[in-house]
Amino acid sequence: MVHVLLIDDDRILASAEKKLLERRGFQVSIAESGEQAYEALEDGLAPDLILMDYNLGNGLDGVKTAELIQLQWDIPIVYLSASTDPEYLRKMEQSDGYGFVLKSSSVEMLEVSINMALKLHEAQKRAKEKDQLYRQLYETMAQGVVYYDGDGRIIDVNPAAVKIFGLSRDELLGRDTLHPAWRAIKLDGTPLQESERPVKITLKSGKPVHNFIMGLAYNCGVSYRWISVSSTPLDEQFAPAKVFATFEDITERINLEKELENLFLQMHNGFALHEIILDEQGKPIDYRFLKVNAAFEKLTGLSAKDIIGKRVLEVLLNTESYWIDTYGKVALTGETITFQNYSSELKRYYEVSAYRPAPMQFAVIVSDITDRKLAEVALQGAYEEKATLLKELQHRVKNSFAMLESMMQLAADSYTSEEVNQALKEIQFRVNAVSQLYSQLHQTSSYNQVDTYEYFEQLLQSMTEFSPLKLRTNIEPMMIPVKIATSLGIMLTELVTNALKYAYPKDTEGELTVELVKATEGLVLKVQDKGKGLPEGFVIKNSSGLGLNLVNALAQQMKGRFSIEGHGGTTCTIQIPQEVLKV
Repeated sequence: MVHVLLIDDDRILASAEKKLLERRGFQVSIAESGEQAYEALEDGLAPDLILMDYNLGNGLDGVKTAELIQLQWDIPIVYLSASTDPEYLRKMEQSDGYGFVLKSSSVEMLEVSINMALKLHEAQKRAKEKDQLYRQLYETMAQGVVYYDGDGRIIDVNPAAVKIFGLSRDELLGRDTLHPAWRAIKLDGTPLQESERPVKITLKSGKPVHNFIMGLAYNCGVSYRWISVSSTPLDEQFAPAKVFATFEDITERINLEKELENLFLQMHNGFALHEIILDEQGKPIDYRFLKVNAAFEKLTGLSAKDIIGKRVLEVLLNTESYWIDTYGKVALTGETITFQNYSSELKRYYEVSAYRPAPMQFAVIVSDITDRKLAEVALQGAYEEKATLLKELQHRVKNSFAMLESMMQLAADSYTSEEVNQALKEIQFRVNAVSQLYSQLHQTSSYNQVDTYEYFEQLLQSMTEFSPLKLRTNIEPMMIPVKIATSLGIMLTELVTNALKYAYPKDTEGELTVELVKATEGLVLKVQDKGKGLPEGFVIKNSSGLGLNLVNALAQQMKGRFSIEGHGGTTCTIQIPQEVLKV
């Protein structure tokens, strides 16, 4: 509901008008004088519109009352008058009123006048808010904004422009040329002429200029502040302004670009930017050089002046399709790749990283790896030769062990003493442990690592082949150093030999369990039988036999621990720490 404040000193007429307006759906309050109306507003009355009688008797007239009210409140005012006196009309016209209605007009006419005044007030309010928003943006934006008249003189600037130019607002207003203390240059470093300024060009041609870059040095300084300038012509409704220009300080960006350019020129790796060329079916068939650095020229022997703008098949006629296909994939899919390949045209090996900086383009970072590749080839031929020699050596060692075992067997057969035969047989087992190891090395491509499963399974089978004992094994497959495998093989041989000799009565059946597993603390080798066990009070260090003392010594040599238990059979355990296995 629209609330109307009716200010009229004629109580009877005001009451009649109030009833008529209330019948039309308005809420109406009455004040009989300007002073009374002012007091009501101060007390909190908040009407949407004021109907003001021009002639308010002996007090303030309607125009004066309206002026006082509008100093403090934004309320639209429509004047009422019974007279059309020219003097009255002139004063009302010069005021900030929203219309005039004769008191003799119909209530319909009065309603229309009220509604029109309210619409006009709302429109002005929105326009004012928009102006305030634009003004706030104008005052706070980071871009400098400058308005010029038809002669190219500055007529308004925002605070950002004042900051960018380093001059006060008063120093800028009215200026139509560059400040005498400035030295202006273009991006290429050449001096900027007055006629080349974007504002001058727009004033002369009537066309906008976008993102013109210029550098300004103040007070003959050597460092430039770089500015991006855009100028736009204005139509007549903006008179006297004819052109407005925006200024953006891009000093950091330009300095960074120059640093990157210097890095680009000085980097040791070759860099090149290309444009991919497709056939009608969209398949890559060629590419064009767009930009290269000095390192690329040096690495490839291609001069920038001879290749920029040209296709690779113009420059290097026999370029392999591999290069075009690979780079085409990068340019079309955006996939980044790194690869090595040989260029038959340039007779060099290159390592290349390629990526897509923009659609239909690809950039490459190139390293010449020819010397490294040649060294690898030469090293590979030293490696293969040594591998062959090592294989031959292993073969000869294996044969030597076989011969040694045969000689010991012959020696054992020539003695009738059981004690001598047993001693030679134990030696034969120890030799066999090392022989089996070299046999495995000879059959594989490894020279410093041994597969535990293959080695120890074969070793155990050869030792227990003719024994009545039932062998149970749990050998975990793993690769261990040859040095560790050799010691473990000898230790296993000694422990199994002891079990074969002492665990069970001669030629009786029994059971022997061998485990080799990798635990948290390292490697664990366990040999267990269910035979007669150890003698009462047995201690390893007091043992007179060579075997157990040898096992104990080898375990200590590998920073490990050897233990033996004799309850319900004999259990021998060897623990090798994890760090030893890494040697």
